[in-house]
Amino acid sequence: MNSRKQISLPSVIDVLKPAVGPSSSHTLGPMRAGLLFRRQLERRPDPRPGDRISVTLYGSLAHTGKGHLTDLAVVAGLAGCSPEDIAQRSMQSIYGEISSTGVLLLPSYGIVFQPGADIVFDTETPPEHHPNTLRFALHDHRGLVELSVSYLSIGGGTVVDASHLAALQNRRESNPVEARDIVDACQRHGETLVDYALAMEESIHGRSKDRVADHLQKTWTLMSRSIHSGLHCSGVLPGPLGVERRAAAMLKQFEKQQGTPGIISSDTTRASVYAIAVAEENAGGGAVVTAPTCGSAGVLPACLRVMQESLDLTDEQIGDALLVAGIVGELAIAKASIAGALVGCQGEIGVASAMAAAAVCHLLGGSVADQIDRAAETALEHYLGLTCDPVAGLVQIPCIERNAAGAVSALNAANMAMISGGRDRVSFDATLEVMHQTGLDMRSRYKETSLGGLAAIIDLDRDGVPDIQTPS
Repeated sequence: MNSRKQISLPSVIDVLKPAVGPSSSHTLGPMRAGLLFRRQLERRPDPRPGDRISVTLYGSLAHTGKGHLTDLAVVAGLAGCSPEDIAQRSMQSIYGEISSTGVLLLPSYGIVFQPGADIVFDTETPPEHHPNTLRFALHDHRGLVELSVSYLSIGGGTVVDASHLAALQNRRESNPVEARDIVDACQRHGETLVDYALAMEESIHGRSKDRVADHLQKTWTLMSRSIHSGLHCSGVLPGPLGVERRAAAMLKQFEKQQGTPGIISSDTTRASVYAIAVAEENAGGGAVVTAPTCGSAGVLPACLRVMQESLDLTDEQIGDALLVAGIVGELAIAKASIAGALVGCQGEIGVASAMAAAAVCHLLGGSVADQIDRAAETALEHYLGLTCDPVAGLVQIPCIERNAAGAVSALNAANMAMISGGRDRVSFDATLEVMHQTGLDMRSRYKETSLGGLAAIIDLDRDGVPDIQTPS
């Protein structure tokens, strides 16, 4: 392609964004959907007495919504809260307040809404448009529907109206995006991926270099804060599994053993601990950055923190690496998907590992064509077919440790790319296409429904203790 304007990718601001855990598709997305529906209600005239709101969750949202706090997120969004507001006001408190009054307050009136009864987890009706579908409805006093809108949480917290899904797919098909085109453009103009990303942000998304830099600085600040918080928290994560936070104890043990012989490098160990710290923050409903999702939020910041500490890098250099990671995430969104409910965990941890590998390779001075592209491909290739099977519908087992594995894989992929020679036989484009097709071929029970894989063989007995079942 001869023009950057022909390559339509999401903005880095849409890929790396502040979020509240535990899930981007199942928490952040439904919260945004609630906000969108609230805005529609605010534009309507005053309702008649007896008007009521209902919300129905379908597919993956219905199967794992309780563990992902989807109902709490929906209520928070309907109450007018965004992820940034949750730091001052918890989703649990918002849910409790509206449940106690039975009324959703809008600027000039209130509507009857009892979350416990009016949010329905419909596990029987197949979702019509997307595995992550939720429908909001306004009913009159007779129960007749006055307004109904279906939203799709398509990955990374992005939400679209069901009526816009076809247009989104048509744009993707009519304007295919290739990593190869970006590599060629960089080589043709003698620029780096950072240069390319900044030019695209300005020419396509209308965002100045200063605005992008400000976003990247805030992103890195939040990522660093999530690492710090995760390393200074202990106790048990929410939910029936009784999973204990381990990052703080792991860091102490690691520091205690510093200098002793070991098989794994200290950088790799630190990356694992940092990734677990962020993943535990996410699982606890804390503030994280989608990278590209909440469930995979620990991979990229862990790798970048290790690089910053090892090479004494500035925050500006880390910001450049975030731009490189963003390009990889944008390609995954444009060519495939990052929704676990659509393509499995390969779209979350796999893509996160590819993003981190590319970012690390850039910081090591890797070339765009021969090394950064190869690092991303290598990282993603080895997660092809990875299922999404959260035990008990919680982003804890196996999600937390998968973040650590994704970070280690990313460092290894970047290292191999830097020391490899010759032509890479498999392109990042091809791997993304395989990931997408593999996800479509994968049975739905293995895509964030907690009906297959680990979730199917680990059950809870009456005391809430995990019990291993024999697969049928």
